[in-house]
Amino acid sequence: MTGDNNKFAVGIILGDPAGIGPEIALKLLMRPSTYYYTEPVLIGNFELLRKTAALIDSALVFKKCTVDDLPHVNKKANLKAIPVVDIPGVPSEVNLGKISRESGRITYESIVCGYNMLEKKIISSLIMCPITKEALAKSGAGVISEYELFAQLANVKEVQSVVKGGDIIRSTVVGHVPFREIIGNLTVDNIVRTGTGLQNVFKQISDQAPNFCIAALNPHGGEGGMLGEEENEIIIPAIEKMHEKGIDVHGPFPSDTIYTRAVNSGYNGIIYLYHDQGNIAMKAKIFDTTALIYTNVPYFILSTGHGSALDIAPLGIANPTNLFYVMTTLNSILGKKSVA
Repeated sequence: MTGDNNKFAVGIILGDPAGIGPEIALKLLMRPSTYYYTEPVLIGNFELLRKTAALIDSALVFKKCTVDDLPHVNKKANLKAIPVVDIPGVPSEVNLGKISRESGRITYESIVCGYNMLEKKIISSLIMCPITKEALAKSGAGVISEYELFAQLANVKEVQSVVKGGDIIRSTVVGHVPFREIIGNLTVDNIVRTGTGLQNVFKQISDQAPNFCIAALNPHGGEGGMLGEEENEIIIPAIEKMHEKGIDVHGPFPSDTIYTRAVNSGYNGIIYLYHDQGNIAMKAKIFDTTALIYTNVPYFILSTGHGSALDIAPLGIANPTNLFYVMTTLNSILGKKSVA
């Protein structure tokens, strides 16, 4: 959906109301470039948002609304307010910095509401502020992560994500599982599916030709089998299958140097094998300038590369730089769509 002046209506899910999500959303809305291509619509508990606004002395003006009256709310006379689709809750049961069932329930309902707004074409895309998986798991909704929830909402088997940082985009084969379960989930088909998702997103957000590399699992790439056979038995066959599908991918390269190799050798995408392998290098180098993009869903849904920072949530000192980068990334995507 496009709003007035051919801008795109973008939903911003406030995330865990006990974390820094509402705070960094407010700070994002104070930035003029936020409105370059977009008309933001906030999704979350209205009263808890007002408390956060008071905490940081925000002068922004909001209008509480429902999904049904949202298309009309900014057309009322003399109304210069940011619409907030209210997710009802019990604010007294949510305390900044504390995990609770209620904060998880509000998070869950906010995500469901945002996705339904996409389905109804009320908004064109979504940005999700950081959530707390433990709170979501305690919500009673029967899900333990947003990946599982998005898969249910999109009616697909699996939702993954890619992370854009600078000129490089990366994806991870095995996500949030205990370390001992990594090998069991590291299959040829899972690697190929991850590479396919990476290429699909890359083509949507970049004008470059995809040129990917893939990490090894074992130290020094397995040293020809002396340090493990996964490279020969799983990764190289997956590379061959990706080549058959037209995915330009090279490797496997040792994981401790692959990020530097990608930067110095002109690769624009990296396939990592498990969560921390894919996060440590990029978060150490470019923590504030990464954007997470969910795959296998029919809409652009983006999020931050960091968590809900419960420890600093009551202090009003959260740094919104990462969320700025997420919006900048989405603006770039929407800008391409508006020109196309």
